[in-house]
Amino acid sequence: MKKSKTIQSIIKKYLKNKTSKQEDEQLFSFYEHIAPQTEDWDESLHGNKKIRAYMLWKKIDTRTADDQKTHKPFLFLLRPLMATAAVAVVILGVCSLVFYQTRTNEKEPQNLVIRPGSDKAKLRLADGRTIYLDSTTSENIAHATEGAVQISEMGVLDYSNLKGTKQGLGTNTITVPRGGQFRLLLSDGTKISLNASSSLTFPTNFSGSERRVKLEGEAYFEVAKKIIKGTKTERVPFIVETDRQQLLVLGTTFNINAYPDEKNVKTTLIEGSVQVSPSEQASPKILKPGQQSVLSGKNLSIQQIDVSQAIAWKQGDFTFDEMPLEEIMRQISRWYDVEVSYEDNMGKIKFGGSISRSKDIKEVLEVLKLTGIHFNLKGRRIMVTR
Repeated sequence: MKKSKTIQSIIKKYLKNKTSKQEDEQLFSFYEHIAPQTEDWDESLHGNKKIRAYMLWKKIDTRTADDQKTHKPFLFLLRPLMATAAVAVVILGVCSLVFYQTRTNEKEPQNLVIRPGSDKAKLRLADGRTIYLDSTTSENIAHATEGAVQISEMGVLDYSNLKGTKQGLGTNTITVPRGGQFRLLLSDGTKISLNASSSLTFPTNFSGSERRVKLEGEAYFEVAKKIIKGTKTERVPFIVETDRQQLLVLGTTFNINAYPDEKNVKTTLIEGSVQVSPSEQASPKILKPGQQSVLSGKNLSIQQIDVSQAIAWKQGDFTFDEMPLEEIMRQISRWYDVEVSYEDNMGKIKFGGSISRSKDIKEVLEVLKLTGIHFNLKGRRIMVTR
């Protein structure tokens, strides 16, 4: 048990690039000689899965100090929690399996290659016209909006030319499909990043005593401060509506996850201040930086969290912390535009870890397979089995 705790401690330090050369060697030694014999080594990793993970580990030259400290290979930390009558921890190599994914020269079988999502969206203008957006549609946008809206060199849908003018194009709706993402800059300077399978309805030019938008899905907001005319400090409120709540903002950075197929609506505050008002609850609640509100049914709770998980998608990662497999797979489903089904109650198993959203889906599933769970990919359908 003491040895297990020591290895766990070294793993945590290794993930933060804080291990010494001696600790690195101790970790390598554990996986090479001790892990296969220890009682903590999960039996499900014996056979092909354990050998594959071990061989991938051995492919990496991590004996060089510079490589150890400055260039870590792709990493995924798996901590599955099995959902039984009482949730029990399934230990994978002393509670954690550090798996290094490297490129190999193995030939993949001929099959549909499912790539990660990319920048794409559909913009519906006030007059009903629809424009399909990607990095090559700048001229189409400029023509349709008489130069008022454009796509910047950074691929951002930009409405800032309308700032301070009376020109407007009414209400627009941008819809990001499964397998997509997109960024936009509103006329007031507010920056918004939309995740896959999300939509935002917004006025092209804000006027009056408030700024109001409507969101379905997930988005990261950096709200610009706007002072009410005739005052020195009073700000024009920014309001985000979702199907189940309303968010009052006074200039701040936050993330909202409000997908229709998710049980909870999650609002995470990065900086500033927001007021969360559930549609079916009278009393609103104020969030402070580092807090997340969770709306489940009519119940609104607030918790202190590590905000990095909530905004990992914006940084190009999937990050999970004891998250049910079905919730993880919904994220994967949206990003890779695939359908997922389960055998029995498989979706209740919980995991923790991190993986880049830039990987193709086969690489992601190969990592998850190391837990002993099987993912059968056929076309754009994934069957999850034991």
